[in-house]
Amino acid sequence: MSEELNSNVISSEFFENSDRIEREKMYDFTVALNALLKSLRLYGAGNDTVEKNTEKLNETIKFFFATDPFFEFTFNGNDFMLNDIRVKRKKGLNISLEELEDFFINLQIATMIFPKASGISEIVEFLIAGQETAKSNISADDIFDRFEQKIKSKEIKIQITRRDSSGGDDLFNILNKSQLARLTYRNMILDHTMFKEKIRENRPMPLKKAMRNIQNIIDMLCDGSSDSQESHIMVLASINSLRGKMIATHMTNTAILSIAAGVQLGIDRSFLTRIGMAAYFHDIDIPETSKGEVVEHCQNGFAVLSRLNSLNFAMMEAAITAGLHHTTYTFDCKPIPPEKPLMSTPLGELVKVCDYYDLATRWWPARKSIPMKRPEAIEQLFRMADARCFAKVTAKALFSTLGVFPPGTVLRIIGKNQLACSLDVFRTTGRKGKAAILDKHMNFVGIENFYPHELLETPKGLHFRIPPETIKAMLDSFNEEAVG
Repeated sequence: MSEELNSNVISSEFFENSDRIEREKMYDFTVALNALLKSLRLYGAGNDTVEKNTEKLNETIKFFFATDPFFEFTFNGNDFMLNDIRVKRKKGLNISLEELEDFFINLQIATMIFPKASGISEIVEFLIAGQETAKSNISADDIFDRFEQKIKSKEIKIQITRRDSSGGDDLFNILNKSQLARLTYRNMILDHTMFKEKIRENRPMPLKKAMRNIQNIIDMLCDGSSDSQESHIMVLASINSLRGKMIATHMTNTAILSIAAGVQLGIDRSFLTRIGMAAYFHDIDIPETSKGEVVEHCQNGFAVLSRLNSLNFAMMEAAITAGLHHTTYTFDCKPIPPEKPLMSTPLGELVKVCDYYDLATRWWPARKSIPMKRPEAIEQLFRMADARCFAKVTAKALFSTLGVFPPGTVLRIIGKNQLACSLDVFRTTGRKGKAAILDKHMNFVGIENFYPHELLETPKGLHFRIPPETIKAMLDSFNEEAVG
């Protein structure tokens, strides 16, 4: 009897093999869908290469439809997910999935739901419809709706959901907005090492990867919903630096501030991408080992960007900004007033203001004096604008972005023996903003809402440096708020 029971026991090896096969099929499906999209774009329907890729995709799909009537395929800005399981890339195989990533991003899609009844021919029709929609001159805010209307008019049964939208399903989002904000910020900083390696090897940098991160920031700053991540992104951009990543953190902060200021000016989305890319690469030639000492890098930065990449509009803007952003101020924040206004480009002027603000308010290791307080840095920008170092409209744009108490400012609470750190944009006295309460040891206590007139700047000459543990606790509060 025992032998009979043992013969019916399913070994752990069976489950391990089943799981391995499923993950391999998930990867094969992702690669096949990417290849089909690329061949459709290059050759159009009816080509032999397209037919071969269609057959490959059809074979991989059969595996998932063997047990389920449909499956969900998701891209969260970083990973592909199939039925809520992350698609793992195979080690040693450097296969680019940019075609598929662009399809999701350009059409503002979060998830595709493939029903068994659709069939491979309908999937091909769906992909062609998406590529045609992406080529049309439709704004990013409207393109998802236009694509959804198109597939409905063709009676395609494949369903799509919009990025940053659960479609009424609270379980949909793989990353909530707070998590995505921090992941995008982290990726922008860590990618800097990869860009440096490409420069050392005299190879082109993967600009699409940088552009995707920039566009994620634009999405979050342009989001007008109640759970907009504007405050979270602004707090991230006030971080002093991630350990050992001084220059990368500075370039990321400058990119976020520049985009946010561009949003306040009502600049078109396509130009916001150019501003973000210009800011993100403006100090690309500064060595990774730099600790904030004064170095000559402007002209070299222009040479690097113009040599390593095809100069599309975004990279032309980045190259010009890299070469001209220190013409009216030094790396240690001393103004160089010109006899007459000096312009780089209108977008580059915006980057210059944000670059100066982040330089002036950071605790650089090589700095011989304490940094400016954030409100003081804003005041200095207006003085420098009067001296023709910056275009005045750019100083106004940054002030409008950051408010009277820029995120990350340590303040006094009127009537209480307590300090607070602003976590919001205090723009008007008619609206409350969030601030983190700090104890006498600069530890995080909790979050409260204040009107601007309930807070005061700390006395002149008194400058507090917020501990990394406190910064982490403040950033974690955004996640808790999102969950609540």
